[in-house]
Amino acid sequence: MSRVRKWAIVALGALVGGCTPEAPLPRAPGSVTITMDEFRFVAPDSFPAGRVVLRTRNAGELKHDLVVIEIAEELPPLGEQLQSETRHATPTLAVLPTQKAGEEAAFALDLEPGRYGMVCFVPDDEGVPHALRGMHAEFTVD
Repeated sequence: MSRVRKWAIVALGALVGGCTPEAPLPRAPGSVTITMDEFRFVAPDSFPAGRVVLRTRNAGELKHDLVVIEIAEELPPLGEQLQSETRHATPTLAVLPTQKAGEEAAFALDLEPGRYGMVCFVPDDEGVPHALRGMHAEFTVD
């Protein structure tokens, strides 16, 4: 047996031997589909905790974006906040760039249990953000 082949077998044995059958594999991430349309998000009200893959599709005719925010439990509903003069700081977790009609995208987030929101800030022809036209949604993570 050649010297190189012997080293390859030894290296392979060390690599395989280093894997412990007792170590559990991480669970596969959950997947959530979010459809963007004129002036709404179609998505589940609840997402699984942990890593989740968000798959988006712009089913509308206008451009849309998706901003995922964390919402503190004590804050009023997202729609009420968007219409209010009072602004509450909320952490932004992800920003999906503007998608044209028909475009699709996917990205992953690690989510802890809590309250979250989706908002589209693309302005319409009059300069009004789609969020103020109703393109926002809340969801919880269990």
